[in-house]
Amino acid sequence: MMAQPKVSVIVPVYNTEKYLERCLSAIKNQTLKDIEIIIVDDGSKEACAALCDEMAKTDSRIKVIHKQNGGLGFARNTGLSASTGEFVGFVDSDDYIVPEMYENLYSAAKSYSADLVISGFCFVGGNTFADNDVITKAYFDKDTVFENDELKSLLLGVIGAFPKEPDDSRYGVSVCKNIFRTALIKDKELEFLSEREILSEDTLFIVDFIKNSDRAVGVKEAYYCYCRNEDSLSKSYNSTRFEKSIVFLDALEERIKDFVSEKEYRLYLDRLIQGFGRILCSQEIVHAKIEKIKFSILRKRLSEICTHSKIKSVLKTYPWYKLPVKQAAFAFAMKHKLFLLQKIMVLLRDR
Repeated sequence: MMAQPKVSVIVPVYNTEKYLERCLSAIKNQTLKDIEIIIVDDGSKEACAALCDEMAKTDSRIKVIHKQNGGLGFARNTGLSASTGEFVGFVDSDDYIVPEMYENLYSAAKSYSADLVISGFCFVGGNTFADNDVITKAYFDKDTVFENDELKSLLLGVIGAFPKEPDDSRYGVSVCKNIFRTALIKDKELEFLSEREILSEDTLFIVDFIKNSDRAVGVKEAYYCYCRNEDSLSKSYNSTRFEKSIVFLDALEERIKDFVSEKEYRLYLDRLIQGFGRILCSQEIVHAKIEKIKFSILRKRLSEICTHSKIKSVLKTYPWYKLPVKQAAFAFAMKHKLFLLQKIMVLLRDR
């Protein structure tokens, strides 16, 4: 009988053949050798599906699951069902990871008897509100343990941040920079929702996991390289993104209000809500530029976002003026429905 792998690495794949070899090579070359690599082919075209099978021939630790297309969330669930590792990690097939990632995360998990280990990000590629093509984001300056009531502060730091902090989430919302204890996921029957119905399914999964955890640890290093490719799922425009955002924000509040009091979570959640408004408006502006959409049509779409009851209510009460300067300026433009100013700000940053 084979020993249990230390980490199961789940890699959903959908027509990303130009990035797949880079991604899998980085996983295969991990300094932690005792891993299993589960490729979930989510109904890719024939060439990409065949490449998955070819890659499996190069390493006995790789197994491929071909399934009908159902989206990223359901592909991850398929990988979870097949996973046998003590811990599980997720890598999107158009990203890559540094060689020491899983060895160091697993070591931290064992050292601190943690159910969850959180690390940082290396963002690669352009971003409307960033100055550089490569940004390293470390969320902790030293190993930081969360247990008992401290898990509430971890949950709050995932869903939001204080106004003066640089990002809308203190600890980041992606599952890909973390590892999770597999037994807890399976015992509590945790799973991802479909991104086709709700936005930010990663956040909901992490929140559900933290609520069921005994201990988590944050480490200071950044191991996961998130690539902002033009054709990546998260960057591609979707006309229903705003509607799915509202569904997500409602679902998130339902999940946290039985774990943390509204007095504790309100400021954090409102930071996230205004941040969603900024991102949604930015995406509409960039999409309008690419598709050469008239400003009158763009203006209507921006108005729908900025005047929605949830976003309007937050902008009315939230101390937006305490945000970082660029975020504060955009929040001001949203609050006062200065749509031309929003457009100018985004296009200047997107040049």
